[in-house]
Amino acid sequence: MTTIKYIRPFLRFVHGSLPSNSQRFLHVERRKDHLRLIDKNDTIDFHYIWLRHNCFEIGKSIHPQTGERIVDCAEIPSTIEPEHVELIDNEQKLKIVWSKDHTSLFDLSYLLANAYGKNRIETKKPQTKIEDIEFVYNKNEYDTYLRNCAERLKKFGLVVVRQRGLDTEELINDFLPHGASVVETHFGRIEDLRTDNTTNQNTDQLGYTNAAINLHTDQPFIADPPGMQLLQCISRADIGGSNTFVNAGDAALYLREIDPNAYYLLTTIPVHFHRKQKQFESIHIGPIIETENDKIKQVRHSYFTLAPFHFPFWLTTAYYNAYRVYASILYDPQCQYKVALNREDFVLYDNYKMLHAREAFTGPRHLRGIYFRQTDVWKKLENYGKDKNVLCKK
Repeated sequence: MTTIKYIRPFLRFVHGSLPSNSQRFLHVERRKDHLRLIDKNDTIDFHYIWLRHNCFEIGKSIHPQTGERIVDCAEIPSTIEPEHVELIDNEQKLKIVWSKDHTSLFDLSYLLANAYGKNRIETKKPQTKIEDIEFVYNKNEYDTYLRNCAERLKKFGLVVVRQRGLDTEELINDFLPHGASVVETHFGRIEDLRTDNTTNQNTDQLGYTNAAINLHTDQPFIADPPGMQLLQCISRADIGGSNTFVNAGDAALYLREIDPNAYYLLTTIPVHFHRKQKQFESIHIGPIIETENDKIKQVRHSYFTLAPFHFPFWLTTAYYNAYRVYASILYDPQCQYKVALNREDFVLYDNYKMLHAREAFTGPRHLRGIYFRQTDVWKKLENYGKDKNVLCKK
């Protein structure tokens, strides 16, 4: 039988003989459900439950004869918190006091080797200010105009420009490089979003009515939706008609922070987006939140083209709950931009990350909608910046 004489040296090897690291964390900070180690350049976060689960204390966590773990993580309360934490031994060990009769001791080398939360950027609930995204066009400062558009698009996902004018083709040229064209859809090249539309095809949809339209992305029912949309105000409504925008990408990251299970369902379970009109039909199957390398690549969100769910019975309620949690962030006023476009104003936004909506209205509201490829818009802004030395590369 293996005796404690041989087990304890083995534990010291596992616990203390990992590759050495000269890094020293000079401060430890207790958070709500995790602990943060801090030095000049780095931080490492560990959940309290992870630290308790990986404790090396003989008799409390490790069997004295076999060296095996004796605590199932299911037995550890999810609300566990230490009574005291401190760095000792010249900041090379972390001491955690759980109770008067249980203390954990971790070598810094062990924590560095298992650092799953190193330099983690904490995601906070999105907060919006209209002054961040809007400015007034000045024809004598065209360079500044494009620079301001680029900076706001990059940082916030949208830009609102006041008093740019009514020349739609001139506006299109602002954001297209030489030889590129707008993205045509089943509506046509340019949409005239008005109740008396006579210029577009397939107008049997909400955009050509005066009804309220809730938050959504455009064209989620096709495989490759246009990446950016511009809405130019030709005439505003008499009453109502204001727009709402929300960064669904930022909201998704916050969802991941507060409800990982909901985030997992919305990023992995495919749904059907189905648009069926008199002379047009299209279906796309995919998750509402599409990720790439743990980043938000694209959000497809359109309640009026979302086909009936066909999930297993045991999954359906869970998915609706996940959708509801995400929606609670999207519909929170503090996460939204409220924008009233006046004649000659426009808004340009990222159709992969931004949701948009509008109020019901009365009167002759007329907006023109233009779709762009993201690569075209950024190529124009980047190339213009190289020529004029005023724009930073995206």
